[in-house]
Amino acid sequence: MDKMTKSKLPKRPTSGGTFEGERPHYFDYWRVGHGRSESLPLDFWVEQAGEFHCKPNHYLSHAEYQIERWTRVFYLTAGTAQCDFAAQSIQLQAGDMLIAPPHHPFAYQSQRPSHYHWFALVGRWPSVWGKLPRVLHFSPGYDLVLEASFVAIRETLILQPPGYSLKAIACFYDLMSRMEALRGKETMVSSNYPDAVRNAMIFLQENCAQPFSAAETAASVHLSQSHLRALFEKWVGESPKRYHTRCRIKQARRFLRDQRLSVKATANLVGFNDVGYFSRVFKQIMGFSPSKRV
Repeated sequence: MDKMTKSKLPKRPTSGGTFEGERPHYFDYWRVGHGRSESLPLDFWVEQAGEFHCKPNHYLSHAEYQIERWTRVFYLTAGTAQCDFAAQSIQLQAGDMLIAPPHHPFAYQSQRPSHYHWFALVGRWPSVWGKLPRVLHFSPGYDLVLEASFVAIRETLILQPPGYSLKAIACFYDLMSRMEALRGKETMVSSNYPDAVRNAMIFLQENCAQPFSAAETAASVHLSQSHLRALFEKWVGESPKRYHTRCRIKQARRFLRDQRLSVKATANLVGFNDVGYFSRVFKQIMGFSPSKRV
């Protein structure tokens, strides 16, 4: 642990910018803070935290994510992205969280503009994530409280008030508490459904920005299309396609209301190429037009 606490870090935090013009093709804006354990006997601490507003065709290579001692936590709040590990590729949608433990280098790329918060832990793998370090992928959806926790961790490292390393860990546990609360809500909502229906619902939620495919949805739960449709109509009261559309619109409402995105940008993020059609579907499901932002 002593060796880790002596790692060389900048004497002052980085408060933001565009890497002083060195990487204008990567980011529209970035903001990063640095921290250390302050020689406290901590099992783990937050060494860096930041946010990136990525330009289209953003790409960071394996080499740039290969700091072996880091456990990286990402929360994508806008756009889509792909993380390529040695043995797998993970597709991220807005509202997804990714946890990459040490010795799991990966490349990050996004074709469209994207925005994510992140922080890097050093030290022991947090027990709250389970016994063995492994890549974790969650889909809690966009949540203001989750984003606020990421912001609090970053700003704590930037401002560095007395005891900031402990405060950053407290913010980390606030984030984990919120994740558990969101997971509990999802469990309560879905626990009344049969396993096949629940798993299909999760599949559709996680792929709400992609075009609906009855075949892929049915295959994900190992049922025929007709059998799955019959189960959905019995338990959910609508077809899988209709449920998928409602997931898209609910996500769109969060973008419009919480992130104040334009109607056009929101339509693109949830998979609608035609803004007019998106507006009609939105109004049909929500009862008001997307421009009202309520």
